[in-house]
Amino acid sequence: MTVYGAAPAPVRPQHMGYQLLYQATSALRRGSFAATLTPTTLNCACCDRRWAEVEAPFKAVEYHYGKCGEAEYVCLTCYTPRIPSQDILGLERMNVTGKTQTPIYGKLGMLVGSGGIITPEAELYLTLPPKLFEKYRDGEWGQQGRLSIEKPFVRLISLLIQGTLDPIEDGFVYIENWGRKVDGLMRQLMPTTSLHELWCNSENGASVLDLHAIITTAQVMSDQGLDSQAGRFAFWKPILDAAKGQRDDKAFAQWLENVPDPAALLQAIPTDPYDRLRLPAVLGWVMPHLDKLLPYCQTKIQSSPATFLSAQSSTQPPVASKPSNEGAQVEPEQGNLF
Repeated sequence: MTVYGAAPAPVRPQHMGYQLLYQATSALRRGSFAATLTPTTLNCACCDRRWAEVEAPFKAVEYHYGKCGEAEYVCLTCYTPRIPSQDILGLERMNVTGKTQTPIYGKLGMLVGSGGIITPEAELYLTLPPKLFEKYRDGEWGQQGRLSIEKPFVRLISLLIQGTLDPIEDGFVYIENWGRKVDGLMRQLMPTTSLHELWCNSENGASVLDLHAIITTAQVMSDQGLDSQAGRFAFWKPILDAAKGQRDDKAFAQWLENVPDPAALLQAIPTDPYDRLRLPAVLGWVMPHLDKLLPYCQTKIQSSPATFLSAQSSTQPPVASKPSNEGAQVEPEQGNLF
């Protein structure tokens, strides 16, 4: 028999992201009129965590998907992005029905094209498209300077440079797109505790990026005078083609001739092909701030033996080592991460 009301379970490391979001959004819940209740299920219907493990143990909100949807119990953390807030965000629009006008207030779970970063101190910074920024700039978060029109990844780099995300080992949350599908975002909200594994959370789930390796790649390129090539798809095309399983030995051989020390650069770039597909886009943002990011990557890359170069030119990188949307074609799109 399940006993509701047992002592709360200790926080697991993988639940740190939920804990940070819960702490960072307490003001949203203070203004919410949603009634809480004791759940009769074993787990939250959204994140699937046991009720003893969630941030407000054994407290739930009854939620309906649509007017005719079956009622489900979600934890307070997973319910938070669904809360409209007049004071914290502000007015999104007026819904007009006949002669009746109803105010619709902003929700985190409806910020399409917007991102966010939650610091180890549980401070939330939102990045919004210009039109949404104008709507919400007068809300409490806007007045506190927590809103910006920067791209999510640019804001992340800015906070890294400022030291706002230190110590990284304590964990922060990077959300690249809140989107409209709250369940997709909240089902696996992953914290980042190392730049070797930057977890990019979105409505499509969580994916990981080796930002440490990309910063190191930028360092090697700078040492070789290739700063201007960092964000150019044309420069990286042989590497991108190989990451997609479309090896062009002739183009790769020409690439080796154009790079002063190709062995050092090949050693520095991420090993995962999905990270390699993001190289031009991410390097374009990283390179202008390289000097301030290098303290996070102190290890100097050394040139490897000639045998390494030979192995690189004859071995095709693996095509897939990360989960992706089924049926989706992997392409090196500039805006995919941001």
